Amino acid sequence: MQDPVFMSVKITPNTILISGVGCYSYLVMGDEMAMMIDTGMSHRDIHEYARQFTDLPITGVINTHGHFDHTGGNGWFKVAYMHPYAATEAKKPFDDSEYPLDYEIVTVEDGHMFDLGSRKLQVIYDGAHNPGSIAILDRQNRMLFTGDEVDPGQVLIFRMAGHQENIQSCQSIQNHQRNMRKLKAYYDDFDIICPGHNGMAIHKSYINDFIVCDQMILDGAQGKTDITSPSMHFPGLPTSRRFEYKGAHICYDIDMIYDEQVKK
Repeated sequence: MQDPVFMSVKITPNTILISGVGCYSYLVMGDEMAMMIDTGMSHRDIHEYARQFTDLPITGVINTHGHFDHTGGNGWFKVAYMHPYAATEAKKPFDDSEYPLDYEIVTVEDGHMFDLGSRKLQVIYDGAHNPGSIAILDRQNRMLFTGDEVDPGQVLIFRMAGHQENIQSCQSIQNHQRNMRKLKAYYDDFDIICPGHNGMAIHKSYINDFIVCDQMILDGAQGKTDITSPSMHFPGLPTSRRFEYKGAHICYDIDMIYDEQVKK
């Protein structure tokens, strides 16, 4: 099903991927209610588009992190749930375009549970790409929604030239691997990963690939200097690198490999 802005794919009978401008968004439906996971940044009403797939009330949005390509459509809903760090930037557009931003933000922490009726969604904090990142575990349907933290082509750890605000205390390879191991602890609870970009449903083995990829960098492997991904191309700093291992793809800074480096 298509319109000039949105396209949709049914991942499971009760999970619809909606793509448009920005990230992938997911309509997740339980027996009693539905919610959106991320909303992209189209100027069209994603809530109205999602309504065609369910008669259940769509009670709000869960944001995987605060980058505007994931939060720009939040204003079509009354409330958005996100990590406290995400709340500090969720209403900041990337440009001067106008978006509906009059919505309530409710913050959630690691371990929070959403109950949609026979479908529970567990929040797992895993900030590295962004300090406000969370993954969302759906045990009933054996799915893990990861935003930009587990993605076969996204820039996971980076600082862009001229964008010093992207230097965050969480953005070390060491911390990223710590978070991948945290997700690995739930490995028996899901089969597929639903990322924010670059692949509609990917195998959970990507978690293992990222753990190995991170370890290779920690052990001294040298990444390439061409800093690109399927999602973006940007001018890197002299210390920017890109490293790949099987499905894992990480853009990083050689001055931000260990926790101690980014705390300076």
